[in-house]
Amino acid sequence: MNLIAFKILAFINIIFLGIIARSRKLVDGNTSQNLSKIVFSFTLPAAIIHAFGTTTVTLDAMYLVLLGFLCTVIPFAISAYFTQNTPVSDRKLYLLNISGFNIGCFALPFIQALFPPFAAVLTCLFDAGNALMVTGGSYTATQMLLAQTEDRPCTLNPFKRLISSIAFDTYLVLILVALLNITIPNELIAITEPLSQANAFLSLFMIGLMINFHVDKQKLEKLCRLVGGRILLSTVMSLFVFFCLPLSLEHRLVVSTLVWSPIASLGPVYTLWIKADYGLAGLANSITIVLGICALAFFSSLQMTML
Repeated sequence: MNLIAFKILAFINIIFLGIIARSRKLVDGNTSQNLSKIVFSFTLPAAIIHAFGTTTVTLDAMYLVLLGFLCTVIPFAISAYFTQNTPVSDRKLYLLNISGFNIGCFALPFIQALFPPFAAVLTCLFDAGNALMVTGGSYTATQMLLAQTEDRPCTLNPFKRLISSIAFDTYLVLILVALLNITIPNELIAITEPLSQANAFLSLFMIGLMINFHVDKQKLEKLCRLVGGRILLSTVMSLFVFFCLPLSLEHRLVVSTLVWSPIASLGPVYTLWIKADYGLAGLANSITIVLGICALAFFSSLQMTML
């Protein structure tokens, strides 16, 4: 238990270092954007390759790709239904931030440190399904919904946005490799290991640079609706997975943890692109990071007592 606490504190410390670096202006305003490019292009794909290469991937675990997609698309559909009469700017905010999880840059480093090795692969498989919405699906679907409301055509190509994501492409290739029962060469694992080890620090430091807890009092109601909606959905999904799905205890613990991951880092970015309140989206992201840390602490201690 003490070891888990110290590991969590070590990761929280990295996030705080990012907050301090930004507040003391040790980095410039473009650092978080530059770091995100490094993480999504190099360290995250390397961490995915290393996770698949160091653990046996069984075909019966592939259902996690579908489960990851469902845990992302169902909250989006619920939000789309309940926000039909909401002002357009607010609807954009809710649709782009109510679903989707920051797994690669947040949950994966924690899972690799706090859970047994097999949990990292389960996390990657779940994230592959999640990525279908996070890397462009939710943005395109939001644009299509708004286009229907405003009676105008939508020209976005969701497939182009998906295949432009290096992390998503890595997932696709490695899932295909696993399905074909091909062994990842030890040389590739050795090459990616240093980059994989750097992913935790860079990802969490980047999150620290992005955290912002400033809010306009007039926007508190919207913030409470957004964060409250995510808490409600995460609670329902977590309880359903843990008590209702016919999965092994290990799988249920991992998935129950993952549905508490924070808002995807692209959520506020898409909110900016679509000309909605990206500042409020960033604040909601920060709050869900705190909630995610609490959930990881709870489920990691639970797995220590139950496994």
